[in-house]
Amino acid sequence: MDFIFKGGDYKERITMVIDAPLSARVAGPDGSHFYIDFAGRSELQNTETDDNGIETYSADPNTVTIRSSAAEATVGNLTAGLIYEPVTSSLAWFIRPAGAEGTEQMWTEELSESEYQFIGFQTTITADVGTNAVLVQYTGYLPESNEIVLEVTDADGAEILTRKLIRVDDIPGYFQIPGGGILAIESAEDSDGIRVISYEWVKGPPLW
Repeated sequence: MDFIFKGGDYKERITMVIDAPLSARVAGPDGSHFYIDFAGRSELQNTETDDNGIETYSADPNTVTIRSSAAEATVGNLTAGLIYEPVTSSLAWFIRPAGAEGTEQMWTEELSESEYQFIGFQTTITADVGTNAVLVQYTGYLPESNEIVLEVTDADGAEILTRKLIRVDDIPGYFQIPGGGILAIESAEDSDGIRVISYEWVKGPPLW
């Protein structure tokens, strides 16, 4: 679903997503190695951003298993995740004791080229009921009725969530959006099986 309008007191949260079962190896102390195993799709939360903009994303302990090649190693108090460098778009695995911050007591390993394909970002946008927030999403195409679907969230409105159906045959055209606002849709064309719209706001939804 694509947001075509975001306004007011909405909240935006970015998570890093591992889309498939994945295992990684990280060099540990004294020539040992740690092994990180994700059994399936996992969401890693942004738990830290340093002064240089480097972001740390930590895995939920329930979604990851950590092992060590060192027989005497204790892994029960370790956490794992990914470090993201926005300038270079590079990623690295990390392991460190639970509760630790920064690079102190941290072991890292750059991702291999083959691992990058399983990692992505996901943005979740929400608004609390009663706040001054309006969100408009283009949620897809209904082939049986030849319509596109817009969903409007008005967090302070009488109806918090409303849907607007627009017939593709009526495009191009100007359309009144529930709660206010006028949207000009120029086209709704099929691109590799996905209906893509080209639009422009003539008048954005009002924020009170």
